[in-house]
Amino acid sequence: MVTAAFLLGYFFYIDWRIDILNDKKIKLESEVRSLYIHFPFCKHICNYCDFFKKVPSDSYSLSSFHNLFKKQDVAHEKILSKRGLRLGSLETLYVGGGTPSLWGKEGSQFLKKFLSGKALELSKNGEYTLEVNPGTWTDEVISHWLKSGINRFSVGIQSLDKRFLPILDRVHTLEDSFELLNYFRLKNLNYSVDFMLGLPYSESLGRDVIKELNQILLYKPSHISLYILTTKESYVHQKELPRDDWVADEYLKVSNFLTENGFNHYEVSNFSLPGRESRHNLKYWNLDSVAALGPSGTGFLKGAVGGFRYKWNVHDSNMKEEPLSERELELEKVYLNLRTFKGLGLSDVVSRGNDKALFSLIKEWRSKGYLRSAEGERLRLSSKGFLLLDSIMDDLFREKII
Repeated sequence: MVTAAFLLGYFFYIDWRIDILNDKKIKLESEVRSLYIHFPFCKHICNYCDFFKKVPSDSYSLSSFHNLFKKQDVAHEKILSKRGLRLGSLETLYVGGGTPSLWGKEGSQFLKKFLSGKALELSKNGEYTLEVNPGTWTDEVISHWLKSGINRFSVGIQSLDKRFLPILDRVHTLEDSFELLNYFRLKNLNYSVDFMLGLPYSESLGRDVIKELNQILLYKPSHISLYILTTKESYVHQKELPRDDWVADEYLKVSNFLTENGFNHYEVSNFSLPGRESRHNLKYWNLDSVAALGPSGTGFLKGAVGGFRYKWNVHDSNMKEEPLSERELELEKVYLNLRTFKGLGLSDVVSRGNDKALFSLIKEWRSKGYLRSAEGERLRLSSKGFLLLDSIMDDLFREKII
């Protein structure tokens, strides 16, 4: 059984060996219409989290974050301008972290000032998301974010079994979770729920993920993001993690349950009601340009040929850039297309001269239940295929199809 750790990653990690484009100016699209903002602060650092985050202190305060953000913005403008780019009217905006709901009223005002200073409009048809954790919000705070243009929320529930909250080092209570879910239901707001599988002790304690999700669906979320816990070897509960087979069974149960309840399994880790897919994340999966600001924020700029990915340093306005060749983007496109309901266009791979090997693999995958469909012009994976995506990619490499 393949490990399930790959499910958290948005990008396919390849041992890139192509060293080109470093000295080549890449021609890019003139406007970038998606922006990610990273807010680094949390009330408490959970024992499993691998994102950049800080508890506010004298040495790293909200004021120092604002100053850093402004410096990164100036540097970002120069980088975009150098490549003939600028931020345009935003189709998607995502404020992640960290716990952005802790940014409060001040954060909503900071965002409005930032957007107006750049003459960046938020259209009525755009998607603008804020992450919110239980116990870190008030009605006043949510109202201010709504007035600033936010129209979608992502809620960090993780589990509705109170036994697992202290195991995960979460500081909110079960009551906090229900209060937040009920608030969004009563306000009829568009929101997504983050839910985790593969938790420590889940096998030995017999965790019932379907019971938890049944409760969540009572509060009418439009979207569920399903994450399998991935940890480092030093993780405090490493020995208590469930077997891969247990986690795979959880994943398939959840996929079947959500599908039966009207959700589309549109990406490896994501489910939505029809028309409620995360448009911002689809930008990543479609290899569209997404700008980023904030410590550790990661952006991607697509070029006419190639492109590049960048990640901001956490303490200054420098960034790490990763030029990507056309070949590298081709490989990412194969992987990312297979991650989504869009699927892989057969025309993208059959021209390489290994049609016989490809159709032999398709026959094998269909017999194993890995495919949702392989008819017409696209190859689409089933939930079981999503779970075994890294093995499917290995097959494509082994047969030299990609």
